[in-house]
Amino acid sequence: MTEVIEIHVTCPSLLDAREIAHRLLDDRLAACCNMPIKEMDSRFHWKGKQERQDEWLLTAKTRADLFDAAAAAIREIHPYETPAIFGFKVDLVDAATAAWVDESCRPA
Repeated sequence: MTEVIEIHVTCPSLLDAREIAHRLLDDRLAACCNMPIKEMDSRFHWKGKQERQDEWLLTAKTRADLFDAAAAAIREIHPYETPAIFGFKVDLVDAATAAWVDESCRPA
């Protein structure tokens, strides 16, 4: 069975999240991308200072073997110098969903 993962990356705007989602879908590096309707309040350390920014979370459903390619595509167009890109294994997934992810993620 296909090993399914979710990739989470925060984006500075909904427009950026949508652009990255379209890139992942166009390149068939993700079967589905989700973005919440509302931004979140993010706090983080960056270059020795504590920062605050409103961000949008992008979640992409994909195959584990495509993580590196998806992360590279995200980095190419993400406006942050160092976007936080995390991949999470999905421990349980039904066979139909795994087959859909496998079929949908067929990069050229």
